[in-house]
Amino acid sequence: MRKMLLTNVQLGMILGRSITSADGTLLLGAGAKLTPRYINHLQNLGITSVYIWDERTADLEIKEPISDRTRLMAASAIREVMAELRDDFQSNGIIPHNLPRLMAVVDDILNDLLSAGKLIMDFFEIKTSDDYTFLHSVNVCVLTLIFGLRLGCKEKELRELGLGALLHDIGKIFIPTEIITKPGPLTREEWEIMTRHTSLGFDILRKSQGLSLAAAHISYQHHERYDGTGYPRGLAGEDIHLYARITSICDVFDALTSNRNYRKAYPVHEALEYILGNGNSHFDYHLVSKFTKCVAMYPLGTEVRLSNGTVGIVIGVPPQMPQRPFVRVIKDEKGRELDSPYDLSLLELPHVVITAVLNS
Repeated sequence: MRKMLLTNVQLGMILGRSITSADGTLLLGAGAKLTPRYINHLQNLGITSVYIWDERTADLEIKEPISDRTRLMAASAIREVMAELRDDFQSNGIIPHNLPRLMAVVDDILNDLLSAGKLIMDFFEIKTSDDYTFLHSVNVCVLTLIFGLRLGCKEKELRELGLGALLHDIGKIFIPTEIITKPGPLTREEWEIMTRHTSLGFDILRKSQGLSLAAAHISYQHHERYDGTGYPRGLAGEDIHLYARITSICDVFDALTSNRNYRKAYPVHEALEYILGNGNSHFDYHLVSKFTKCVAMYPLGTEVRLSNGTVGIVIGVPPQMPQRPFVRVIKDEKGRELDSPYDLSLLELPHVVITAVLNS
């Protein structure tokens, strides 16, 4: 299969990967022949790219780092916690019965990652526009745990980091929906209200018995910037907790690669360029350099143009250097379809580079 912009999909193409919502509802199953009705339906859901069946990459198996069941349980847990807290403004912390459930979610994510043995995000996730709030929390949790494992964090640290990341935006339950979903720029007054979510979230989490203060500080500090220009306190450098510095990178990366009501998603390589470009200003550059090993710049199924003029599809991502993937060449330098596609390892061909990402 290969990833294609929905606007470039041709009628009759076959969907290569099922599309589901955050609550597990099947929106369109793999194998469906794309009709005008289906394409219009996907566009209305805010979906901009899909995986298309391609016989030339029939052997390409794309596996998420966590199971569908784990993702569904995680999204459901964070949704219900937010709903309960929204209904109880006088809460003195997370309602006690929720904490074990949330910790179990983090443990399930960790177990999935360790069982898969694949500490790299090498696929493109298809997200509907109305799934953002809950899937964002889950995705940031998954990314921070992959990052934490790469950094060699111990089990206790990973559990604190994962739980804090899962709850990093909990303060947004107190922000008016019309501000969070506003399609245009926020006014000064609206922005001041929005920035309160960090302090409001910290107030909830620091009162939650059984949740470490370190985990609570992720909510408080994930919008601080390494150069001191962030909020709410304008902290700089290592005055920002390590967990928050890790989570801030993952938070921004997932936000950039998601469709929002005010812009389209960035392709992965552009999001990573943004993160790299803001190392030592917004982010800790030491961490940024390690984060680039956690995410494939060119996810599986991405169509790319190479410096020799040929076009191919990414079929493998080496964990030691994800920027140099394995590519199956499907078109020659004149754009002609090849009868016999062939594979290249860019790790072994330093003179060949990716010059463009197509259909993204």
